[in-house]
Amino acid sequence: MNLTLSAVAPQQIKTDCLIIPLFKETTAKDPQIKLPSKVVNILTDYAKLGNINSDCGQINWLFEVKECASPRLLVLGLGPISEFTAEKAISALQAAAAALLQKQYATAALALEGLACAAFSNDQWIQHAALALNEKAYQFNAFKTKTAAKKPKLKSICLCVGNSSLKNSQKALGYALALAEGMSFVKDLGNTPANHCIPSSIAKSAQEMSKKHPKLSTTVLSVADMKKLGMNAILAVGQGSRNEPKFIIVEYKGAKKSDAPIALVGKGITFDTGGISLKPPATMDEMKYDMCGAATVLGAIKVAAALNLPINIVALAACAENMPGGNAIKPGDVISTLSGQTVEILNTDAEGRLVLCDALTYCARYKPEVVLDFATLTGAMVVALGTHTSGFFSNDEALATALNHASKNSLDSAWRMPLIECFKDDLKSNFADLANIAPHRWGGAIEAAVFLAQFTKDYRWAHFDIAGTAYNGGANKGATARPLPLLMEYLYQRAYGKS
Repeated sequence: MNLTLSAVAPQQIKTDCLIIPLFKETTAKDPQIKLPSKVVNILTDYAKLGNINSDCGQINWLFEVKECASPRLLVLGLGPISEFTAEKAISALQAAAAALLQKQYATAALALEGLACAAFSNDQWIQHAALALNEKAYQFNAFKTKTAAKKPKLKSICLCVGNSSLKNSQKALGYALALAEGMSFVKDLGNTPANHCIPSSIAKSAQEMSKKHPKLSTTVLSVADMKKLGMNAILAVGQGSRNEPKFIIVEYKGAKKSDAPIALVGKGITFDTGGISLKPPATMDEMKYDMCGAATVLGAIKVAAALNLPINIVALAACAENMPGGNAIKPGDVISTLSGQTVEILNTDAEGRLVLCDALTYCARYKPEVVLDFATLTGAMVVALGTHTSGFFSNDEALATALNHASKNSLDSAWRMPLIECFKDDLKSNFADLANIAPHRWGGAIEAAVFLAQFTKDYRWAHFDIAGTAYNGGANKGATARPLPLLMEYLYQRAYGKS
């Protein structure tokens, strides 16, 4: 879908549909709508007669308004100005996107000039209009022989922003389009069935991505490479599968070679049966999404390259398939990690922290400025925060503050969780330095983070547990590409010295 900006008055644009956002209080004299007073008077009169519902997200259709070049208007309710929030703006934009796509119009325009306010800036209107359209238009039909859903007919949409903000808006649109493309990339990886998305295929995706961007380079470590290095935790998780583990390293050089990179680490379990500690069968099909952490970091470096961010980034994806094969690890096994610390495996379904601990140790060789890891790690995080908010942990106050700001600015909800040192006592083992799980189920998300903290003492670090946010389950099953918006907001602010 082609998104463009225009300084032309929206009523002059010839398009299949013109979208006019409308606050309840809008009158002909209000600045919220930059349209001829006759058009605004028509809208006001319709509203007074009860023919327009301006509650947030409401869709109203008007046809053949003489003052407009478009044959139809979609009047989009925004609710009262006094109650307007960024979340309501996104909800309304998503409703408009859904209505456009349902009608199968080929072109549309969205009147945005004058809508910026304290709750929602002009750049946010542009960004979230693009993301809403991308979200509603996204389909994953790669494995359907006859596509059940209609392919979106909408080819282009023009965002009318006015001449005064056109230059700045171009930058916002470029960011939004790069982010939208990155989110589709993450969703595609996540939604691909596990018999097609195996560690080697994720490695292939990373290599193909590098070929398209001169500032990207990809290295893939094989089983032999990892054995030589002593990355036995990743190897242990994958040893029960016929699909060999892969450790994928993608480097983006956008700054001076001497500048320390930001390291992004992703859990890439392409399917998680739980291993010998087998999961219950209900919803096990959703365990193809256990590689969404890896997809997130690869998506981030793809977006960074598209935006040509002036920073260095290294993305590390620890990929394996956790299967209960004849060679699989067993409860009670003891393994040695890349750090030299030994771990007793008490539950083979606590495998994500094992692949991450080797990856977190490996990334120290880059002497990173900060390290962020992303993993669909614990059901306990979903119990704690639900499916709307990601949980994160950090050993650095300044980093945690910057991530909170990124969450707020991107409207990608995240909540800082506590790293409680005494939880380490629950990870004691009679036979190894650490156990991979506590002997009880309390505070499971914190326990997992404390385990990872034992491998991150040499740098500033944050761990995102995205088990509740990386994908939707049930009837609306599908990858969400979260928390990529938060991550890109953080990287963008770091790139331009604002955090």
